[in-house]
Amino acid sequence: MSKDQENIKYLIQRPKTPVIKPPMHRSIFNKAIKRDYRLNRNCHQTMGYAEVKFNHPSKFLKKHTRIVKRPFVGNIKKSYYLGSSGALKPLLPNQKCSQQCNRSLKFRGKINNIKRNFLQENIVDVVRKVPPLPKHRVQDSRNGHIMVLDEAGLEPTYVSKKSFGKTPSYIKKINKKNEMEKLAEVERVQAIKPPLRFLPEEERKELLKGLKANWGELYTEFLLLPMVTDSVPKINRKARIENQLNNLEKDINLLERYPSLYVCDH
Repeated sequence: MSKDQENIKYLIQRPKTPVIKPPMHRSIFNKAIKRDYRLNRNCHQTMGYAEVKFNHPSKFLKKHTRIVKRPFVGNIKKSYYLGSSGALKPLLPNQKCSQQCNRSLKFRGKINNIKRNFLQENIVDVVRKVPPLPKHRVQDSRNGHIMVLDEAGLEPTYVSKKSFGKTPSYIKKINKKNEMEKLAEVERVQAIKPPLRFLPEEERKELLKGLKANWGELYTEFLLLPMVTDSVPKINRKARIENQLNNLEKDINLLERYPSLYVCDH
């Protein structure tokens, strides 16, 4: 007998086996963490709220409106340099060098008969230097990968330029030059070849014969149209054929009335 069929032994209730859970993990630093939390949780209660005046919503921060104030450093009379600890220290003693080294130092230190203190100038330049602006960075993965938008081409820098979306000046010059060349070529052709030519009799008769043949085909098509034009396509087709017949009749009448005609090849 298969398991899917009914069996009396499956009707007897079996006792459930108790699930023995492993003991909960307790950190050895649990007591120390609780003690530090109780000691440090009230250390900032006396500071209160920061008294900062918020700007009006209409005065939001705009681009290139932040005023960067450079620190002013007056004339430094004493010669000193900053050590690794940040304290002022006297200058290092001069080192003895060869005659060629002395000449190079004198050449670099004397400009227009004025001695320059390069160490003092470097200190002043470093103090007055404006710190670089922070870059726009985005973290695009859960592993901490950071991407700089400006370097990746995702920062809209070219859209804000005045010349964005406009034709460059060199292309305008090229187009103007091409137009001038085309005009000069047209004038040269017109000067060599006259703009109008006389239509011979044979060509006029052949053209007249072709126009009459086309008019006959269109007239036959017009006669085959239904008598009742009760739809928009029928009305449009009838109007189109009538317009073509009128144009052909005008051309035929022109060729028959004037035997001497001048035509333009362009």
